[in-house]
Amino acid sequence: MPPLTTKVWHMKTVATYLTEADANIVLGLLKSNHINANIVADDGGGMGPSLVLFTGGYKLVVDEKDAERATEIIKAVDSK
Repeated sequence: MPPLTTKVWHMKTVATYLTEADANIVLGLLKSNHINANIVADDGGGMGPSLVLFTGGYKLVVDEKDAERATEIIKAVDSK
């Protein structure tokens, strides 16, 4: 049996949003540009959405290698 390997992801926060809807819009934009992205938030497992305001918002994270490109895409959209 071949040895198991573990891929380590080095994620970087590229943007933070106050609403999940805003974070999801940008998530879709990044994914449509072939950037692997995820939203990280602590909302008490969905039971306390207001907790996000106290835990730093909805963070959009991408692999470190894609962070610069993701930031450029986000800035281009935010400037319009």
